[in-house]
Amino acid sequence: MKKIAAVFVFFCMTLSTFAGSVEKVFTFSQVTVSQNGKYQSVTLDNTMLAGLNGEPMLPYHQIAMMLPPGEKAVSVNIVGEALTAIPGSYDLFPQQLMQPLSKGPDGKFIKNETVYSSSANYPVSPAGTLINSYLNGYAFALSTFTPVVYNPAKKTISYYQKVTVQITTRPDVNAALALKNLTSSANALKRVRLFAQNPEMMGQYPAKGALKTGYNILIITPAQFQAGFQDLVNYYNIRGQASQIATTEAIAGMTGQDLQEKMRNYIISEYQANGIDQVILGGDVEVIPYRGFYCYVISGSGYEDNNIPADIYFSALDGNWNTNGDSKWGEPGEDDLLPELSVGRMSFSNTAEQANMVHKSVSYQGSPVTEEMKQPLMVSEFLYDPPLTYGSDYLELLIDSHNDNGYTTYGIPSAQNTITRLYDTAGYNWSVGQLLSDINSGKSFIHHCGHSNATYMMRMSNWDITNQNFFQVDGITHNYQLMYTHGCICGAFDESDCIAELSTSISNFLAGGVFNSRYGWFDQGTTEGPSAHLHREFISAMYNPDPNLAITELGSAHTMSKIKTAPWIGLPGEFEPGAQRWCHYDCNVLGDPSMKIWTDNPVVGTHDLTETFTFSVSPNPCTDRITLSCNLAGAGVLHAVLLSITGQTVLTTDLAIPGHQLVSTLISLPQLDPGIYFLSVTSGNGSLTRKVVVTR
Repeated sequence: MKKIAAVFVFFCMTLSTFAGSVEKVFTFSQVTVSQNGKYQSVTLDNTMLAGLNGEPMLPYHQIAMMLPPGEKAVSVNIVGEALTAIPGSYDLFPQQLMQPLSKGPDGKFIKNETVYSSSANYPVSPAGTLINSYLNGYAFALSTFTPVVYNPAKKTISYYQKVTVQITTRPDVNAALALKNLTSSANALKRVRLFAQNPEMMGQYPAKGALKTGYNILIITPAQFQAGFQDLVNYYNIRGQASQIATTEAIAGMTGQDLQEKMRNYIISEYQANGIDQVILGGDVEVIPYRGFYCYVISGSGYEDNNIPADIYFSALDGNWNTNGDSKWGEPGEDDLLPELSVGRMSFSNTAEQANMVHKSVSYQGSPVTEEMKQPLMVSEFLYDPPLTYGSDYLELLIDSHNDNGYTTYGIPSAQNTITRLYDTAGYNWSVGQLLSDINSGKSFIHHCGHSNATYMMRMSNWDITNQNFFQVDGITHNYQLMYTHGCICGAFDESDCIAELSTSISNFLAGGVFNSRYGWFDQGTTEGPSAHLHREFISAMYNPDPNLAITELGSAHTMSKIKTAPWIGLPGEFEPGAQRWCHYDCNVLGDPSMKIWTDNPVVGTHDLTETFTFSVSPNPCTDRITLSCNLAGAGVLHAVLLSITGQTVLTTDLAIPGHQLVSTLISLPQLDPGIYFLSVTSGNGSLTRKVVVTR
């Protein structure tokens, strides 16, 4: 390689009055050239291939630089040094259109011949869009840059071995307002530190004092469903995660133009006053409305939606998401790409569905079936041709660590997990029967990349989502399961009812998951794409090998995936007509966001994770009697209540329990119809619930 000794300032986005500056140096040395048909692709270490549609794909590096407190970024300079030629002649592959996963192949290949015949160096500007965003009060400049210079007509490529990114800042009212969101939450500060490329800047920010009173989990639900959350509140309170319920009736008195804004204002006030980390939206859209966001993606004739159900509205708390006050929420420049806390929607329409969801969350966390929490199921489908694209290309990047496509992620350790792969391959497509057999054999987490719609997912339709089809996934024989899918629209909770809602609201099957309310997107013919990117970062958060950095709550891992992905929305072709932005909006948690995800098998002997008391039921399923075995940390009385799936009390009894002694009591059941019941046992410190299946 011929090295050119040079220092060259080759881009300045805007000019502004100097107020402050932040710098960071990036170095590049590893060049990889790959062949793609008659074209080539060139990547450098820690870079992602991207470009404008039909124009040369170049390697881009992300920028996620923390700014001084109370300041915003007004310009970015890219200073390149040691320009180095890469020997050879290169016809770089043109960026193809992003595609929704549900769209069939169109066979089109796009190429901007004007650009490819130009003798001018490409690109004109090496930086992507500069975005200001705020994370828990800390100001960030987000963008991307390429260290590469390409001459299309001459087919030559050079790159800068050293690049200095210089961000110019100035005081800003929005940055000053963001300081109200500074927090002492250890979880939030961990996210900030993991995200910042210059975490030493945190020392310039004022410390937020520890809250004298506070709580972790806020549940928002109508008054009619308040009592149905008591078991979940008790469970988290016992574990030291204080929880509170706020009714929509009470929140209706807040300021705001509609209930959505009033709910968000209440969340902001509770976050700032009490340091909440998690928000559970308790109810379907008829009682807990959503905010519909706007996004446009250049692909074919274009994709536009101004009503994307986006619960990030309730978790990203800076600004108001609609600065100009029009009908389009979340337009570029009105957004807040870095969420402060985690939000999940338990999308139920009645008390029976609510009882199922609450029970599955408590049971999955507190009473797991041991020895099957390291058995993930990978489910992929044929996606597209040409170029030939399978979902397995994306799912394999979730297994073990990878630095593919410009960013490094931790993956599911293959040596410590029994991974089942159900993949379409050339000449073979798996069946629903095979899928159900795998699920019913006991799996921990389902990862899916394939086609979906509002009533179709993993080749199943709504009518396939029954307790009978998932008869073994009952929390007793096998654990309830979690799921992450790239599939389109399967999480459209504004529908009545989408397939993800059904899967989480029946008695068996899913305890929760991550789903798209509109299209999932992939980059055809590659192993990168907006949905896959979020999924990789979600898994990376869960499987960080440092136990102090691993994030294993469902909502928190989802939040971290959006934070880590946010800089890439600054890629050329992404900030405004962007599929990555689209997925940032439409990818939501359905279920309890506070739920701990098991990534390892529980230690034998800790079948219930609470320390105050334990109980078990046998036989289960049962007919006319059960044996209730209880152990209480101190002597006391346990109150047992058996409820029907509709919440009706069918049996109550009190049990006197001596401290630190296992007591078994035979309980005769009244004449009951076959079905599912819930046995709730309450001590002075809280309650636990078990599912009881009655047969004849």
